Amino acid sequence: MPAIVNALLIGAAGAIGTLLRAGCTTLAVRLVGEGFPWGTLFVNVLGSFAFGAIFSLARARAMPTEQEVVLLVGLLGGFTTYSSFAFQSAEMLGGGRLATALAYMLATNVLGVLAVWAGLRVGQG
Repeated sequence: MPAIVNALLIGAAGAIGTLLRAGCTTLAVRLVGEGFPWGTLFVNVLGSFAFGAIFSLARARAMPTEQEVVLLVGLLGGFTTYSSFAFQSAEMLGGGRLATALAYMLATNVLGVLAVWAGLRVGQG
């Protein structure tokens, strides 16, 4: 498949993932309210499950790499990048790299929150 076609497919899948995320988040707010970020939690858990399932199915059925990338990077990347974080963490843990996995998980969460805080401060002037 030509690289431009693959890039367009990844972009289209990302757009679909983004729309799915918005729909799931809206649905969660309607069903359980706004007192807790249920929509984000649901999307992150569902996206993580889908990442694991698609990755396993792709390996078991020898899915072409281009299709795997469209689904994992495009669709799930638009849906939630948390699934990539969760998958990478699980791979490190499964590979016996406990210290690396814990450092990655801690750094991602702490630095992510600090980056949002810093961005808020910059945005406020």
